[in-house]
Amino acid sequence: MHTAVNQRPFIASSLDALAQNLQAGSPDVRKAIADTIGTSDLAAVETERSALASRFGSMRDQAANEPSHRDVNYVSRFSFVGLYQSVLSKIFSSIPDLQGYGDANPAWVTTLIEQGVFAFRSFIHQVHEDVTGRKEPLINSILKEWKNLRFERAPYPGGTPQTITLHPNATVALLADWGGDNPAARHIASVAKKQNPDIVIHLGDIYYGGVKAECETFLQQWPLQTNIRYPELGVPPGTSYALNGNHEMYSGGEAYFNVVLKAFRQPQPFFCLENQYWRIIGLDTAYAGGRLSPMGADDPINGQWNWLIGLLRNSGQKKNIFLTHHQPVSAHTDEFHDSEQLRKDVDTLLSTEGVAKDAIFGWFFGHEHRCALYRDPATRFNARLIGNGCIPHQVQTEKEADPGCTPVDYFNKRQNAPNSGAAVSTFANLIFQEPSPQLLIEYIDEDFEVWGSEQWDAEKGRLGGVKFQETDFDNKLAGKH
Repeated sequence: MHTAVNQRPFIASSLDALAQNLQAGSPDVRKAIADTIGTSDLAAVETERSALASRFGSMRDQAANEPSHRDVNYVSRFSFVGLYQSVLSKIFSSIPDLQGYGDANPAWVTTLIEQGVFAFRSFIHQVHEDVTGRKEPLINSILKEWKNLRFERAPYPGGTPQTITLHPNATVALLADWGGDNPAARHIASVAKKQNPDIVIHLGDIYYGGVKAECETFLQQWPLQTNIRYPELGVPPGTSYALNGNHEMYSGGEAYFNVVLKAFRQPQPFFCLENQYWRIIGLDTAYAGGRLSPMGADDPINGQWNWLIGLLRNSGQKKNIFLTHHQPVSAHTDEFHDSEQLRKDVDTLLSTEGVAKDAIFGWFFGHEHRCALYRDPATRFNARLIGNGCIPHQVQTEKEADPGCTPVDYFNKRQNAPNSGAAVSTFANLIFQEPSPQLLIEYIDEDFEVWGSEQWDAEKGRLGGVKFQETDFDNKLAGKH
């Protein structure tokens, strides 16, 4: 990730400059297009120029008008804008004059590129030399990287996974929305590793657009990585799992499938781990845009849906814990409406013959860059939002859910520094305790401090166990709830 690329004014300004340059179609712009498409044919260049001007103009409008998600860092939820952020981040990191001025040196945002925001139309024509010694205007680099992107969905991995036996006393770390190369991500990785987890699971989102370079960086930063030089070989087998996120799907999921899952030796983007009392069921909600249920017989997610029904029909006494990227419930109006389809899928699932009405004991998820524990008696499962793995959001001050949305008992209101206004990043640590049916859950932040803990009990039911207990020994709470 890159500090300048994290700022919406910069993204909107640069897109505006690109759109205006492409619309004007100067000789330099036409040459950049010709170099990109590999022909100087006037008709071909004009067709490409017109298409690019329209595309970047639309992206400019999206970036300028995108609703606030209360994130401190801007990571667009529009797929093309997110991919543009991927392009800029990759280019900037390859130019010696600009690399090292990302999150490693936030002061950069007040120097070269921040000035460029106001003069970007000329800035994109400046010639830069990359680490290989190649010299070309920035606009050429942007257009070439853009052309190399994949926009359509990659083929879905076939088959269904075998259920994996989970060690009776396993520790499982859950990271969500963690896939960004920034200080918060590195802190979370370090703290998670210190828990000595047997398994680490990512609930999805590799920023900005899940492209190959970002997925490779994701592997380098992975908490259980043992080979930084060859990260695709350095993840011990059976220790790591990754779910699909909407940002991975910006680039069709290709790098997620072929880089991340390959390195994790994970055949499908869904899985099941189980021990005597519990099942952890990881599910892909991103490939179909926030859905679990297939749209028809030819829908690629049919295999996952039928596999899931089979699992739930044969749960026995085991309690099922779902993991997904997308939220099935929300305390916030926009996100609550966005999750309507997933709730309908849950209704369909729990109405399926042979599936118990209480088949889902708990559900951990991300997507929203917040941390919240929902009110268990008000939901059909214990719902836990842990989606603030590395994207700082404005510290939460709300005391209750928006009207008509899912009630919440606890919002994590801690800040990453006193009076910063930015929420601390957090992950969940699951500690199984066989032969006891109890599961200890700790919510730990990037400063190695425990926000609080709770204990689920497979025999007492989801409303039994030990309720969440919050700690406030570090003075990081923004206010009482």
